Amino acid sequence: MNKEDILEKSRKENKNKDIAELEVIEQASNIAGRVGMLFCCVIAVLEVIFTGKPNLSTWAIYFSILATLMLVKYIKLHRKHELWITVLYIACFVGFFAAYILKLAGVISL
Repeated sequence: MNKEDILEKSRKENKNKDIAELEVIEQASNIAGRVGMLFCCVIAVLEVIFTGKPNLSTWAIYFSILATLMLVKYIKLHRKHELWITVLYIACFVGFFAAYILKLAGVISL
């Protein structure tokens, strides 16, 4: 078996996807998620410092990212503690999102 045969077999097994590229995309996604979460926190803190009011939308985004991360982790690994953390993050997301919608509708003022 020569090099070309091995590469062809590898391409068929991986459905013409480059393994190195997939790993880079996975790493980039991981970093992008962490940076997004960091900036959600920074924006939320700056909003409180300058306006004295919380920014509910950034916290909803933050907890939606965490809930998605933990849900995927639970689906892949089937660990019960990840399920409980997922439920907690989903509850936080729903709470902040509901408060955000109520704030937009003028029902509450924060």
